[in-house]
Amino acid sequence: MKILFIVMRFGKDGLATNILDLTKGMVEKGHQIHILTSGFKIKSSSNTVFFDQLKSDFQELGVEMHYFNEPKGSSLKRGINTIISFSKVISKVKRINADVIHCHSPNMTFVPWLLGKKYVSTVHADTITPNFRYKHPTLLITVSQGSEEFTKRVMHSPGDSLRMVYHGIDERFAEIENPKNLLRLKEKEQIPTHKLIIGVVGRITPMKGQDVLVNAIGKYLTPELKEKIHIVLVGDYESNGSKEWFDAFLNEHNLQNQITVLSFRDPKPYYQLFDVFVLPSRSDTFGLVAVEAMMSECCVIRSDSNGAYDQIQHGENGFIFPMDDEVELAKLLEKVLKSEELRNTLGAAAKKTALEKFTKRQMISNTLEVYKELL
Repeated sequence: MKILFIVMRFGKDGLATNILDLTKGMVEKGHQIHILTSGFKIKSSSNTVFFDQLKSDFQELGVEMHYFNEPKGSSLKRGINTIISFSKVISKVKRINADVIHCHSPNMTFVPWLLGKKYVSTVHADTITPNFRYKHPTLLITVSQGSEEFTKRVMHSPGDSLRMVYHGIDERFAEIENPKNLLRLKEKEQIPTHKLIIGVVGRITPMKGQDVLVNAIGKYLTPELKEKIHIVLVGDYESNGSKEWFDAFLNEHNLQNQITVLSFRDPKPYYQLFDVFVLPSRSDTFGLVAVEAMMSECCVIRSDSNGAYDQIQHGENGFIFPMDDEVELAKLLEKVLKSEELRNTLGAAAKKTALEKFTKRQMISNTLEVYKELL
């Protein structure tokens, strides 16, 4: 099968990870992948290692990349560039002539729609709103109960077009890291070896709720318990304003010396450095990093954003707290930080759940079933 992925742009986020895993799985099954995109969301001051590796991975997989220019400039110039760019996109889609078109960016769904093509789309965000560029796909992949409810409520998606396919991750996250390597990693990154590590993975921005975690620790944990912890955050600041925003909370609670912020990278070994993983998001469609932490046998506490109840049975394989509820998060942190036995029990159950429900193999198989239905 020749499959075309349409992606507005790639950033340092779960979308890029998901598309790469989907691509690997499809290529392993013998399918040919084309990607149509405006490129990579690289900031002038950004570390490009992630994007360099992403490009290299696509190249090694034999993916054919097709680029278009994203319209920029003044209103007039942007309007002219939109027409030029759009005509080139239409031409590229016709020339590729894929068996399956999978549109990963909602605002690009008008392209196959205008061409009269049947196509698949995936709900990757719960922040989109209905607009003239969004057209209902033939089949729409939802990735969680919450994302399904969102598409019905906000996007008015026809119920008979929805197909649930959980995001899946590579089973490499289940592989145990060598303890000596983990110790060397701590020493390299200057992470304290004698403290309990609370880990977070994701872009630093209000949407991801890192302030909720900092406030929970700063306001509600006892001084004795607070002294025993260190926060490790793997992720880039969304903007300079995000850094100022986050630093204000750290300064308010005097936690500047109890946090290590690392630019985004492969988080695999870091999950096994964490005693507790926290996902405090205010917006998610699934929360891929929570599943990565679960498969890594980490004790997971996450907000009740989309994906939470698909992943976690509260108190059995992790904990869920109401979004923005700093007090409840602090109570759960205190509970798990004081009990290594509880952390281990929850982590073992989390790993079992992730291997049963959220592997890349399952995601590929279920996605292919959607493609076959489309054909």
